[in-house]
Amino acid sequence: MEKTIEIKAIDKEKALKRALNILGVELTDNETVDIVEKVAPHKKFFGLLGTEPGIYEVSIKTKQEEKKEVKEHKEHKPHVHKFEKEKTEKHVKTEKFEKPEKAEKVEKTEKINHSEQEKEILEKVAFFVEKMKLDIKYKIKRVKERVYVVEFFGKDNALIIGQKGKTLNSFEYLLNSMIKNCKIEIDVEKFKEKRNDTLRVLAKRMAEKVSKTGKTVRLNAMPPRERKVIHEVVNKYPDLDTFSEGRDPKRYIVIKKKR
Repeated sequence: MEKTIEIKAIDKEKALKRALNILGVELTDNETVDIVEKVAPHKKFFGLLGTEPGIYEVSIKTKQEEKKEVKEHKEHKPHVHKFEKEKTEKHVKTEKFEKPEKAEKVEKTEKINHSEQEKEILEKVAFFVEKMKLDIKYKIKRVKERVYVVEFFGKDNALIIGQKGKTLNSFEYLLNSMIKNCKIEIDVEKFKEKRNDTLRVLAKRMAEKVSKTGKTVRLNAMPPRERKVIHEVVNKYPDLDTFSEGRDPKRYIVIKKKR
């Protein structure tokens, strides 16, 4: 039995998930799925407003039906002459010989994917810089797989950083929200390194205050990178406990004395 349905979704994976829910079907080894993209999804307003769903036709059928179709096809299978068989064997041998080239193709594909990823990040950065009318330059580098650093330098450095790095953190959070399949870090002339030194001093001062007074301390909201620095310092105090509360971007650290 074949079931077919048209679904609106932003990709094939979500289209299949919605189709299974609507049809009330659970996939087993006995079913096959065919998904046809009728209308491609597209980004709204440079991707800032999300993605407009596409239209997918999802067909689910049992393998028994497929076997019948294959059987019928075999019944009408034309006679294969000797020279055709030889041609097929030669084709198979050629394919075996060409297999090592696949590794090179994979490497080329990865390079293309990285360049496309960098291009997408730079397009978003350029959009914000233009809208904010900043006199600033920037460059991007890939530090490891799916992790990129955008470095800013120029007259308007202070505007990108903001008070205690709040603007920088917000900009970084926004970029990561818009581009989901990688991690993006932003830095302005080694600001993060200096900020980490400041955070270590703060953590030490707050830890000593809690140890002395016994009163719980709640710090201002910080991004995960900065919270990690605080945790590392406070964890060196055996009489103190530290944990995070709230949800990003308003997640903050609590330092309290152990009971």
